[in-house]
Amino acid sequence: MGHRNPQGLGWDDAGRLYSSELGDNTWDEVNLIEPGENHGWPVCEGECGNAEFVDPLVTWPTSEASPSGLAVHDGHLHVAALRGQQLWQVPLTGDGSVGEPAALFQGEHGRLRTPVSAPDGTLWGTTSNRDGNGTPGPDDDQVLRVTR
Repeated sequence: MGHRNPQGLGWDDAGRLYSSELGDNTWDEVNLIEPGENHGWPVCEGECGNAEFVDPLVTWPTSEASPSGLAVHDGHLHVAALRGQQLWQVPLTGDGSVGEPAALFQGEHGRLRTPVSAPDGTLWGTTSNRDGNGTPGPDDDQVLRVTR
């Protein structure tokens, strides 16, 4: 309850469900989804400070994210960013909380979408530059193998 536009879901090894969510105008979010909890939309976007709602684990201005997928991989959440044109790597701490997010591939590949953790341990993603919102390069769009 209280979700605006989830763009990615992923389960960690402990069975916790995480969601990346596209905000309206101000904040994009990563949330830990728990039964019966209200994450605030449409009353709150981002951190609300209201005891009726669960605050997100991570927030970004929409210009830095606009999430378009989430994968749990190698102890991290990986959140693809369309407007932010980067892959956010968010460390999982083991108790459902997160560490400090790090931005990977800032502006290197344009708009990123759909991170996927493959059964062989590889992390994959795609670009989304030919959708009318990006600036396509001569080799777009691409499937990317993430190696860092």
